[in-house]
Amino acid sequence: MNKLSVLKELLRRDLLRYKREFWGKLIDTASLLLTNLIVFGYLMSQYGLGGSYGPFMLISAIASFGFFDIVSKVSDLISDIEGEKTISYTLTLPIPSWLVFFYIGIWWSINSILITIFLFPLGKLILFNAFDLSQISFVRLVIMYISSNLFYGFFSLWLTSLLKNMGGVGYLWVRVINPILMFGAYFYSWHAVYAVSPAFAFADLINPLVYIMEGMRAAALGQEGFLSFWICLPVIWMFTLFFGWQGTRRLQNRLDCVK
Repeated sequence: MNKLSVLKELLRRDLLRYKREFWGKLIDTASLLLTNLIVFGYLMSQYGLGGSYGPFMLISAIASFGFFDIVSKVSDLISDIEGEKTISYTLTLPIPSWLVFFYIGIWWSINSILITIFLFPLGKLILFNAFDLSQISFVRLVIMYISSNLFYGFFSLWLTSLLKNMGGVGYLWVRVINPILMFGAYFYSWHAVYAVSPAFAFADLINPLVYIMEGMRAAALGQEGFLSFWICLPVIWMFTLFFGWQGTRRLQNRLDCVK
């Protein structure tokens, strides 16, 4: 119960901080979604893209916003470790050090969920009838949506553990975020890659973003044409557990935590 009380207070503290910046972040994220859908849902139809590409990109955008926010999360924690070291105070609380890092990953996941959940109704308003809600499996969508954001939280934790200082953050977008995104089935389905090059498609299955994109689309747009939802979901969980375990272990060693 003592551990739960500590976690509850940590969550209350972070929610109070987040409240100050929530609306600004929501407006920024909504603006990004709006520009994406106007371009891919309406303007690109002049270049032969079908009307279904708007909903396709809506799900891609919602599924990936937590991924785009990785750099800011990693830079905040690295900056704290190098500077104010408020995490050192958190590590003195009466909970195990692994639970502190677990909480950070969970909080980062909640952070993404609180912002992107509002993008579903906004996307419907922008696309109108082009986004058919009857195809959605709401149970599957909720499960995949939460799972994908949990992955982003613990993947961010792992990336933080790899970087030695703030100088490494500058390379994060070019060396990690961009290649994972471009080959992560963001603009296309995995089956489209397979049609061009089966060998490359199978190699691309090491990319966790592929399973997030395909799983979200299978839940929101129907299973046909995408990787099986029941394959994507357990693979995302495996990636999440791996990155969470590795990130926690490396940060414990880095900060000389009592385990």
